[in-house]
Amino acid sequence: MVKVSVIIPAYNSAETLERAVYSVLNQTMADFEVLIVNNGSHDNTANVIMGLVKRDGRVRSLESMKGRSRARNKGLKEANGTYIQFLDADDELSSEKLADGTAYLQAHPDVDAYITSVLYRDDQKQAEQSQQILLKSSGELLKANYLPISAPIVRNIELASFNEDIEYNEDWLFWAESLYEKKVVVRQSIGSIIHITSKNTMAQIDTMQIYECYVRGILKEEFAASGVKYWQRDIKLSLGYLLSANDKTIKTLRISKTMEWPIGWARIILAIPPLKWLIVKKWRSVRGRSMYG
Repeated sequence: MVKVSVIIPAYNSAETLERAVYSVLNQTMADFEVLIVNNGSHDNTANVIMGLVKRDGRVRSLESMKGRSRARNKGLKEANGTYIQFLDADDELSSEKLADGTAYLQAHPDVDAYITSVLYRDDQKQAEQSQQILLKSSGELLKANYLPISAPIVRNIELASFNEDIEYNEDWLFWAESLYEKKVVVRQSIGSIIHITSKNTMAQIDTMQIYECYVRGILKEEFAASGVKYWQRDIKLSLGYLLSANDKTIKTLRISKTMEWPIGWARIILAIPPLKWLIVKKWRSVRGRSMYG
């Protein structure tokens, strides 16, 4: 059994895949496998994968139907590692991420996930922005999406499957279902670099906010978590949902009934002109500061 399985979904990733894979091959530790899952690419991704497989025996090629969640589930099924690290095909791992993470987890058998901060890099604007992970305990995963997909390295035990019917914030649902009530440790060192490009699905802020509300509803159904901090968050998510969604989205995306009352309160708040003006102003300001906008 290898120490770490690094799972990389690859969809039309011919331009960036080598950069991602070499960020793994250049780690300060060598005991790992790289599982590249080609999920329906129609560019030169397959040829790039085969070239990488020929160059290094630790690289394996897998295939799945289109969809990041299907690709990640395929990788999880085939993974031989004691630990799991996810990486998107246009991103990178810091050179010591795997060594630091596995060393900590080996020394602390009661900890299930070692989480590091990330660096967002806008390739077009040549700008960078680091993001610290403000997660204090795994219970907070029910409240918000704190974890970029490459932030944690986790033990390969009792992990959930990715929901293949969700296109956005599927990582939030996965981390919440996999790590809730488990012990995690958060470090503020940079463990991965997330590249922001015109191809990033994360750049679609409106859709992300809509699906935040959707996933929060799923989590409310699955876990009994309540209190003022959750109510406040639910109202905030509902406001973002109403400001981002259009009539078609509201009709087609079935938000859980557990979110009906916060969405109802959000509608009342937005019906008050002074409050709506303040909320929209702040909402636009946040969008303007985001590297995804």
